[in-house]
Amino acid sequence: MKKISWFWVTICLLIAVSILIICLQFGKLSPAADMLTKQEAEKLIQNRYQGTVSQIKLTAQQYHIEMQKQDKLYLIKMDPASGKVLSFTLTSPATEKPAPEPVKELSESEIKTIILSAVKGSIASIERIENNQAPIYKAVVTEADKQTNITVDAISGKILSSNTAVINEPPKTLTEQEAGNIALKQIPGTIDDILLETKHEQTYFLVEIETQDDREAIVQIHAITGQVLSITWDDHGDNNDD
Repeated sequence: MKKISWFWVTICLLIAVSILIICLQFGKLSPAADMLTKQEAEKLIQNRYQGTVSQIKLTAQQYHIEMQKQDKLYLIKMDPASGKVLSFTLTSPATEKPAPEPVKELSESEIKTIILSAVKGSIASIERIENNQAPIYKAVVTEADKQTNITVDAISGKILSSNTAVINEPPKTLTEQEAGNIALKQIPGTIDDILLETKHEQTYFLVEIETQDDREAIVQIHAITGQVLSITWDDHGDNNDD
C-alpha cells in the first residue's frame, strides 16, 4: 500500500508540474491583461517624440513601431508591459529638399509694355525699387493734362497701384507779337517799343505806338488775359508850336 501511495503521489506531482509549465508557457504566448494596446503605445510614442507613427506591430513580445519625423524614418522597439523603449534606430536619412528655382524677374522693357497697355500716354520716368526684398517698378505716365503714378510687381508684372491726377498748367503769357497786335487794334500806327513789366504781382505789356500825325500812345495790356488796361498819350505837337 505504501508503494502504491508513493506512486500516485509521484504521478500527481508530475501532473501538477506539467500544468504549471503549460500555464507559464501560455502566459508568455498570450498578452497580459495589463499590456499596452497598440493605440496606447502609438499615443505614447507620438507624445514622447512628436512624430507620426506609420506602422506598429507586436513581434516577439515587443512592439516594433515605425515613426516619421522631419522627413526621417525611425524604428522603435518597446516593451508592451512597461512602455519602456528598448531601442531607437534611424532607418532612413533625411531627404534633401530640392533647391528652389531662381525667380526670374521681368525686364524693364517688359514692365514698360505692361504699363503702356494699362495706361495711355508716355512714360516720363521709371524706377526699380527693392520693397522688402520684393522688387517693384514705379513709373510716371503723362497724357495731355493727366499724370498717372503706377506701381508694378517686377516678378509677376501685376499692377499694384495706379493713381491718375489732372495737371493744372500755369497760365500762358502772351507773346510780344500778340500784345502788339492787340495794341494796334486800339491805336493804329507804328510800334516803337514793347516792354514787359510786373507790378503788385500783375504782369503787363507796355506797347509804345507812334501814329501818322506824330503822336505817341502807350497801351497797357494784361500779359495773360490780353485785356487793355489803359491808354496814355504823349502829344509832341504842342512842343513844336511853342
